[in-house]
Parts: sequence; structure tokens; C-alpha cells
Amino acid sequence: MSVVVIGDRQVGKTSMVVSLHNPGTKHVKVLTNLSKYYNLGTGEITFTRQKEEETLVINVDLPAGERQIQVRWIDTPGEVWEDKEWRNTHAEAWQDIRKEVSQSQGILLLLPPHRSMIQSHLLDGETTPDNFPRPDAWVNNLESWLQFFRQNCVRVPHILISIHKADLFCHPDAEEKNWRYNPSKNPLWFEYNNYIRRTYFSKADNIIREYNAQSNGTALRFFITTTKNLSLLEIPWVYLGAFIANDLGLRN
Repeated sequence: MSVVVIGDRQVGKTSMVVSLHNPGTKHVKVLTNLSKYYNLGTGEITFTRQKEEETLVINVDLPAGERQIQVRWIDTPGEVWEDKEWRNTHAEAWQDIRKEVSQSQGILLLLPPHRSMIQSHLLDGETTPDNFPRPDAWVNNLESWLQFFRQNCVRVPHILISIHKADLFCHPDAEEKNWRYNPSKNPLWFEYNNYIRRTYFSKADNIIREYNAQSNGTALRFFITTTKNLSLLEIPWVYLGAFIANDLGLRN
């Protein structure tokens, strides 16, 4: 089983997965040693400079009990997705990545928030709303991703899209209170998906409707995540874990 984490440059793809190795997580535990993704001198997470592949051993608390799953995690540098010149220069590598993505069991696309979402008082002193894309550019970027999915991912059963860095545009603790995962209850995936799409993806509603109408059964699922709130960070991985574990059960 492979899960591919994709997204633009410096959106937080690597830090998201590495943060699930944090002992503070409750329901998703990455057991694999990910120390090579840390700068040992500073303790900071390093940027992905080339395609990295890891077989992750993950424990996920599910309503039916804890399940251990092995996930083939493919992490890619943002240049792969942003830079046409890179893809032209590295044509063979680009074809390999497209093939791996198209054959994956799950895709997790991380997006930055758009400028009009940002709450200025939540920014640090070095970041301004101008560091984030305008709403129209953000929608155009998402439309490009959806076009990529149409062309390359028709057989991928689970496509998840998350707006990352939620601590810059909402109050994560309030969202956690409403949507915190509880393994003793059945997750409200339908209600959560509708809420997140309606609240945070409204600018892109038209293109999402168009995609879902043409998706041949693979509907998009929507999330918000931040490494500042591990409960929110776990939610898409609980979703993936539940369905991957179910798929494995059906095959056994």
C-alpha cells in the first residue's frame, strides 16, 4: 500500500508526517525511525531535496481496535509539482513519480491557505498575508491539481485535500473540540467533510463540484491540518488508516 504526500514547495509535506512521530499523538503513531528528516544540529525538520521513500509502520486506533498498517510513504520536493522546467529537465524521474502516484492507494494533497483566509494576528513577525497566494491564484492552483488527478489518478481510491497551517486561519483548539477523533465512536466522516468543504473550500466550490461530477466514483475528501494541533493533524491519517485497513481485510 502506498500513500503519496504531494503539494507545493515549503507547504509542510515532510513536517506533517514527521510530526506524527511525536509522542504527543494519541491515535496515530508512526513507529518507523524518521530521524534522518531532522537537522541534528538545530532539531528542525529538513526540506525534502529529492524523492524520498519509506515504508512506515503506523498504529491507528480504530473503532474495531488498534490496527498496525504498513504504508509506503513517497515524499517529493515541491519543485516536482511547481516547476515545469524541472519536469522537462528530469523527464524520466517525472514519469516515475507520475506512475507511482497513479498506482498509489491514497493521495494526500497539502495546500497553503489563501491570503483572504489569513488572520493577521496569528502570524509571526516575519510573515505577512502577502506571503500567501491570492484567492484567485489559489483556486487556479487547485484547479491544476484537479486536472492532474483527472489525467493520472482515475484508479486511486482515496484522494484527500488538506489546507495546511490551520493555526494561521482558524482557532485549532475550537475545531479540535468539535471534531476530535474518538475511537470509541464511529467517526462522522460525512459531516466533517461537508463542514470543512463549506467553511474553508468555498472559494473553490464550482471546480470541486465539476470534478466530483466527472470523478468516476472517487470523491474528494477535505481536511484542515496543522503541526500545532496534533488532533487535527491525525484526522486525515485516521481516515486513510481506516480505509486501508478495511481494504486489507477485504483482500485477506
